[in-house]
Amino acid sequence: RDLPPPPAPVAPAGPLPPEALRNEYGAKQALAGAGVPVLPEKIARSAREASEAAQAMGFPVVLKVLSEDLPHKTEVGGVVLNLADAAAVAAAYDAMLARVRQKAPTARIDGVLVSPMARGGTELILGAKRDPVFGPVVVVGLGGIFAEIIQDVAVRPTPVEEAEAMEMLRSLKAFPVLDGARGRPRADLPAAARAIAALSRFAAAHAGEVAEIDINPLLLLPEGQGAVALDALLVPAAAQ
Repeated sequence: RDLPPPPAPVAPAGPLPPEALRNEYGAKQALAGAGVPVLPEKIARSAREASEAAQAMGFPVVLKVLSEDLPHKTEVGGVVLNLADAAAVAAAYDAMLARVRQKAPTARIDGVLVSPMARGGTELILGAKRDPVFGPVVVVGLGGIFAEIIQDVAVRPTPVEEAEAMEMLRSLKAFPVLDGARGRPRADLPAAARAIAALSRFAAAHAGEVAEIDINPLLLLPEGQGAVALDALLVPAAAQ
């Protein structure tokens, strides 16, 4: 009874482009269009392209393999962090693809994603799924190594406004970690609330096409510095 009236329903959106459901880059671009913050990234299809992209965006950078067949990139050696110069990027590009082809020889590879290396902040998990009773719901919790141990999440039917998204964050047992407990820098909670609200609207608009959305992690920076989705996956309804 104390909650504000629910927001107006979100009208179904038109179909997503095929690449949004194919790999991390496409998923991020679709989510960015809905208001979820992402980093400036480039797709490289050669070691030279990767080095040039890294030089343009500034070091250090991260390389991640792009493949619709490899949603868990780290399991096949498909992520390399903290590359500090062009030569290291070129060498990492070739070595990473060699590892991936050895461990997943049948995987279709769309290229390699070159991203700035994000540092600091607190990791959240942010996602959405279709509940058989309530329809699309949005989920947020503390990410990183704590996600599976604590299993501390807040769930709401979509869409949610920023005020309700903030209440989701405050309901977490881990909220003091975000709120500056024991001298920690206070996290940018309004940025997290904006990201939750944006994802909830996207999930509601695409409920017929997208069965699940996984943003892990959403890096929440110190107060006033924003938030950014470092990885994203859209699971098409047809896949379930």
